[in-house]
Amino acid sequence: MAKIIFKWRYLKANAAGKHSENLVRYIATRDGVEKLDDSWKSLPATKAQEKLIGQILSDFPDTRDSFEYTDYAKTKTKGAASEFISRAIEDKVDLIGKRENYVGYIAMRPHVEKAGAHGLFTDSDVPIHLSAVAKEVAEHPGVVFTEVLSLRREDAARLGYDHGSAWRDLLRSHTKEMAEAMKIPLTDLKWYAAFHNESHHPHVHIVAYSTGKKPYMTEQGLHRLKSSFAREIFKQDLLQVYDRQTEHRNALKKESRDMLSEIVERISAGSYDNETVELMLKELADALSRTKGKKVYGYLPQRAKNLVNGIVDELAKDSRIADLYDLWYEQREEIIRTYTDTMPKRIPLSQNKEFKSVRNAVIREAMHLLSDDVTFEESPEENDEPAPEISDAETEPRPLHKRSDRQDNRPNAWKQYFKAKDYLDRDTEQYDPAEAVHLLTLAANQGLDIAAYRLGKLFLRGEEIEKDVATALHWLWQAEAKNNQYAQYLLGKTYLKGEDVYADFSKAEELFEKASRQGNSYAKYSLAKMHLDGLAEHPDTGKALFLLRESADRGNVWAAYLLGKLLMRGELTEKDTAEAERLLTSAAEKRNDQAMYLLGRLYLSGDGIPKNVPQALYWLWQAAEKENQYAQYQLGKMYLYGQEVERDYNLAVQLLTASADQGNPYARYVLEHYRPGANRAPIGLTALRLIARLSQIFRDDLRREENGRRHIEKKLRQKIAEKMELHGQKMG
Repeated sequence: MAKIIFKWRYLKANAAGKHSENLVRYIATRDGVEKLDDSWKSLPATKAQEKLIGQILSDFPDTRDSFEYTDYAKTKTKGAASEFISRAIEDKVDLIGKRENYVGYIAMRPHVEKAGAHGLFTDSDVPIHLSAVAKEVAEHPGVVFTEVLSLRREDAARLGYDHGSAWRDLLRSHTKEMAEAMKIPLTDLKWYAAFHNESHHPHVHIVAYSTGKKPYMTEQGLHRLKSSFAREIFKQDLLQVYDRQTEHRNALKKESRDMLSEIVERISAGSYDNETVELMLKELADALSRTKGKKVYGYLPQRAKNLVNGIVDELAKDSRIADLYDLWYEQREEIIRTYTDTMPKRIPLSQNKEFKSVRNAVIREAMHLLSDDVTFEESPEENDEPAPEISDAETEPRPLHKRSDRQDNRPNAWKQYFKAKDYLDRDTEQYDPAEAVHLLTLAANQGLDIAAYRLGKLFLRGEEIEKDVATALHWLWQAEAKNNQYAQYLLGKTYLKGEDVYADFSKAEELFEKASRQGNSYAKYSLAKMHLDGLAEHPDTGKALFLLRESADRGNVWAAYLLGKLLMRGELTEKDTAEAERLLTSAAEKRNDQAMYLLGRLYLSGDGIPKNVPQALYWLWQAAEKENQYAQYQLGKMYLYGQEVERDYNLAVQLLTASADQGNPYARYVLEHYRPGANRAPIGLTALRLIARLSQIFRDDLRREENGRRHIEKKLRQKIAEKMELHGQKMG
């Protein structure tokens, strides 16, 4: 059974429902009215009750979709029957009487929570005169909507919705959503509500209408409004699920990401042969060649649209894409289950508006078949370094070498530290890691934070001495206590990675923040990545881009590469090809092979800057020599088909084989499908690109959804904690 019931319909004037007289009479005289003895409630339902329930179900079939009917169907007791009959009459009172009577009923009926003479409230604290509101609603010439939002008593009590002020605050905070659902401006919306504190199912009645634009409620609008209420009411449950333990919270994130990564990895490592898709792509390319105007889905003739839809649905039959689509639906259905047991019918991928970009991707690929443009294929997996290593040389504070014993109050500690460094030099005869550890320990025990950091790093890496995670953490935390930025970064990296310790994203973020505030470019980059990957407590794309910029300005190669890539593609920020070229060049000149590859791709495509084949070839060869599989593949394909270079079959095979040996599925596909004399890559490569593009779209959308579900603003958390404290509860 759904956790909330939400009903929405028109309020009809002067429409008497069938058998209304019997229904109204019953609610006034039903068993249990104004009685203190509740023992009657457990007795079997009377014949009269059963007959009346049958009549209600016949006249109003939708009353089956209520908590009260579910309870009655299970127990068939007098109490459950009485609850259902009363609720059914209340829900259908607009079909029984006039508008003004309906307003009076919800404002004055038994169990209404009053704030004065009646129980009505609205979106402001202005005085409400019941008779004036009743007249206002009755005389309104347009459509008036009525809504009922209901919870089970145990949920209402647990979540703090067992009193009117909570419902008032809920409705006031969702006024914008109500207006959007009715497709009217916020300024046109008028609404009134009353909270009914029923014993089993507390609920709120709402009357809403527009003073200007004609309102119109669609199924989609109603769905979004239900979802919005459900998310707000049950957000406390989500918090408790993810806040019980840090380890549990991170395990849930990791499980979802692992599933997604596993599917994407299968796509990266696999191939795709589908003659139907290939034939349909050829047919679409032919249709597009004879189509005038914009080559985007919305402007195409119906025949071309049908071809696009057919290609998308054929791609969706692939088991890997089907798994991703199932995962996408499962995440969305999780929240829907809070307000309904009936899941919306799953629709074909081609008809899903959330994935309309897939259709235009198909069109772009078909357009490639009409030209000899060089195409680019990349893995759907992300290749960015998650947390780069800081070299030992970079951790040395510059003033350190200039300090004299007189300037430092701990001369012995510094002498021991420098001597330990000598013992760690592999290129000298006095190389002795054990003695270095001894001296570093002496220095660290005197409070020298850099000595504690170096000790922690030695024990954590386990290269020169035996690995000991517990000892490593002891010394790293000693250094962190003295605000050592390198210890903060290394600890953050350790908790983010989650191999030597349990993953703790909150702790990692806090440590990266501390180091970042001290100007640590590595921490800035890693913190930016946490925000981009949705691992920060409150992911913020703007903050991520700012941190990447700061890190790149401090010479961080990976930050320059990643920011350059985002600017080149126009992802998460406006496209800026000139700035992308500058950043990628700075990273490429520092021997970052991925920046070299992207820079070659940028010059080859001529997208936003003049096409420059010599420069493109230079950087692609630089990346290929560093064994970048995508540069090897791109060059191999160009030499195989003579695109922008002279054909060289032997060199092409050598490059493609080197790329395929690293697991590149595109290189393997080209090698397997090459036909002597062919002037272009096989059309199946287009389909493989589409499969990879689909997986990227799913991955990005799933992660956005994950972020939206799992991250709640600090102020909101505080409000929840305060609310729970009032009810004698504590956040888990």
